Amino acid sequence: MASVAVGFAVLAAGCGAASSAPPAPPAARASSPARSAVAATNPAPASVGTGSTPTTRAGAGTKCAGAPAGDVDSATGQVPVPALDAVQFVSASQGWAVGAGRVLATSNGGQTWTRQYSGTAALDQVDFIDARHGWAAGTDGLLRTTDGGATWTAAGDPCGTIRSVHFVTPDVGYAVADGSQVRIDGGLPAPVVGGELLATTNGGQSWATVPAAPAQAQTACFTSTYSGFLGTPGKIWRTSDDGRTWSLAFAEPAASGGARSGLADTTLVECAGGSAVWAMFLGSGAALGHAPYLAYSTQNAGTMHALFEEAYIESAIRPQVHAPDGPGSYPGPFSAISPDAAVFVGFDPAVGYGAAPLMTVTGGGLHAQGDVSGISEAYGAAFVSATQGWVVGKNLQSGDYAIEATIDGGHTWTRQYQTS
Repeated sequence: MASVAVGFAVLAAGCGAASSAPPAPPAARASSPARSAVAATNPAPASVGTGSTPTTRAGAGTKCAGAPAGDVDSATGQVPVPALDAVQFVSASQGWAVGAGRVLATSNGGQTWTRQYSGTAALDQVDFIDARHGWAAGTDGLLRTTDGGATWTAAGDPCGTIRSVHFVTPDVGYAVADGSQVRIDGGLPAPVVGGELLATTNGGQSWATVPAAPAQAQTACFTSTYSGFLGTPGKIWRTSDDGRTWSLAFAEPAASGGARSGLADTTLVECAGGSAVWAMFLGSGAALGHAPYLAYSTQNAGTMHALFEEAYIESAIRPQVHAPDGPGSYPGPFSAISPDAAVFVGFDPAVGYGAAPLMTVTGGGLHAQGDVSGISEAYGAAFVSATQGWVVGKNLQSGDYAIEATIDGGHTWTRQYQTS
């Protein structure tokens, strides 16, 4: 932990303004405004048990003005945070799912789900590092638990809205904050423009900017307190010294013909231990039931391998890539399992009321596994192996949100939870 103290010594004393953003692309939808929040120093957070609403508590330092942000961009347009939006498991038995006004938990692989939090927090991401320590982030708050979710507390808010968090110990974590035009169609909230990387050394009670981090942060993941990856528009960066310095690990291939000049894709990253990272680049715009996306991976932070691409628009934008067809004509969530295994869920809006095709990627290649039963549009996925996993999403015909589970790699599914 000595390196953590050295690395964090260079963090700014408080949260500064977000990085300057380039002009919004022509096809961009309305942005999500930032909420009122506090700077780096906060008093002890208040407890928010079941039925409570987390509150932002004022502290010393510069405050950031703004109204609560509620809408996000999904594959089907700008929507409020869904009733079920994200899921994570730390073992085959213990997991959590979050959404608008709720945190659900299971200790038996999803056979039963218990509601741990009911309130107004619009939660669209969950991050647990073990069976006890976890965080739930959303457009209007950050919650924290140290007892597996039996109680949740409102963690300190930085300047700007926290979009996603990634912790590596009960104390040390990173967050992407602020920004606008938040996309969830890749399963992880990512601001298209204006995001910045923050860090904490006290479990999220206070935050500070990482001044050396590249501008326009969209997503981040870390495999240790000192080693991690950062996604910015069309690029992936790596640090191995607590964020004091960053090197460019990969830049998305250039678009051909100049038709999309200046419109870099939104970059999603998920770490898989060591120097391994899985990534997906989300393009802007859609046509004829297709939206561009491109997936890559590396096991050693070296050569990035193209996994697959959307077959209609993306293949025309970057014909030099020559990747196989991905799962669905629209992107969806993915779950990194290990350096050589991950699961991706897509979206096919043209199939009836929509379908969520699933694909596993292993050392043996790509494996199309059919559609997730009962879900038209998937928002989150969590797999503990290539065969066992959970997907949350919406049935566009009935309007219900559900948790679906599989133990055979997606060939069959069991509905474990449903809400409207």
